[in-house]
Amino acid sequence: MGFCLGGRMAFSQEVKELSVATFNIRYANPDDTLRWEDRKDEVADAVRYFDVVGLQEALPQQKEDLIKRMPRHGHFGGGRDRDGAGEACPIFWNQKRFDFLHGEVRWLSDTPMIAGSLGPGADLPRIVTIVLLHDLQTKQTIRVLNTHWSHVSEEARLAASNVMAGWTGWAGKADLTLVCGDFNAEPTSAPIMQLLETSDLQDTYETANFRCRKNFGTYATFFPQNVAGATRIDAIFYRGDVTVDWVCADELIKYGVYISDHLPYHAVFKIPIAP
Repeated sequence: MGFCLGGRMAFSQEVKELSVATFNIRYANPDDTLRWEDRKDEVADAVRYFDVVGLQEALPQQKEDLIKRMPRHGHFGGGRDRDGAGEACPIFWNQKRFDFLHGEVRWLSDTPMIAGSLGPGADLPRIVTIVLLHDLQTKQTIRVLNTHWSHVSEEARLAASNVMAGWTGWAGKADLTLVCGDFNAEPTSAPIMQLLETSDLQDTYETANFRCRKNFGTYATFFPQNVAGATRIDAIFYRGDVTVDWVCADELIKYGVYISDHLPYHAVFKIPIAP
């Protein structure tokens, strides 16, 4: 049962749906409760049907495993380390629906074009993957940013918020901008509030017509018993002439535990088509 959060917008013109997901898939740690080899099929199944997908913590082999399991999707995004290895924030898209126009990886630092560079207060390199897509169904341009902020430093998250605000308008004109990621920050935190205010972004969780549950978080660890107190640190923000129809964090379980320590979060947009 879904929860209605507001009245549906009535469109007189044609409307197209766009489904978007963000998922921290958890890096392949052999000591985890559920190892990557035992969950990679389920992770691919969790996101393969969405039009646009942003992933976080994807090591090179994990990315290759998902590329093989998602042959209908194009993809872009390299690792955060100086040599292009390490964790990536790749973006996937439905190749039948979108043409790929441009892609770039930037570092959340004072020198964003220098691979492996550290931002203020950061203990590890942090990145943003940016792609520009042409939607063949709506004839619109969509800008997608996908990121993973620091889990240890508020200073690093504030710095990331500051530099990302400008990048939401970068890479050419776009009809719709999507910002996906694991922000390691709750919705009312200073970094998130700053990003939304300075970029004129909205939170899909707050503006959706319906949620699959009245309230939910996204970071539950691998253990389902922790979902009741889960924090909402994964999000999809947006800017554009669209309506958010539905949002949900999916609880996907194998062998009694979740398939990642984060829940995949998704949003379904309604895009009006000009007559």
